[in-house]
Amino acid sequence: MDIGVTPNVTLLVQAALFLAFVFLINRIFVKPYTKVIEEREEIVKRNEEEAKRLREEAARYTAQAKDILEKTRAEVNKILDEARREAGRIKAEIVERAEREAQEEVARSVEEIRRSLEEEKKKLESAVREVADTIVRKILGEAA
Repeated sequence: MDIGVTPNVTLLVQAALFLAFVFLINRIFVKPYTKVIEEREEIVKRNEEEAKRLREEAARYTAQAKDILEKTRAEVNKILDEARREAGRIKAEIVERAEREAQEEVARSVEEIRRSLEEEKKKLESAVREVADTIVRKILGEAA
């Protein structure tokens, strides 16, 4: 049964040319383009991994900085408390010393006033004796 169709070689040639065209396009355009895309994807992947690593490292450093800051705050508070206690102690010493000096000054002043009073009493007594002697002499001088 022959239908009278003779195989046409042009169809086979066209098929071969089409396959050659697809092979060349694949070789010239698709593979280099695919290679560039894969390289870019690899670069992006590496950059993402590097960014993730850097974020983790930054988080670690941030945590360390917070720890250091907390330790420093605690130490500063301790130093401030100690300084306040020391200042209170020094203040108490200064107040005590000032009170003691004031009491000593008052005692010295009182003693000085007593001495002055005693001296004035002696002067007054001596003046009273002189006046009394003068009065007695005048009275005796008039009586005689």
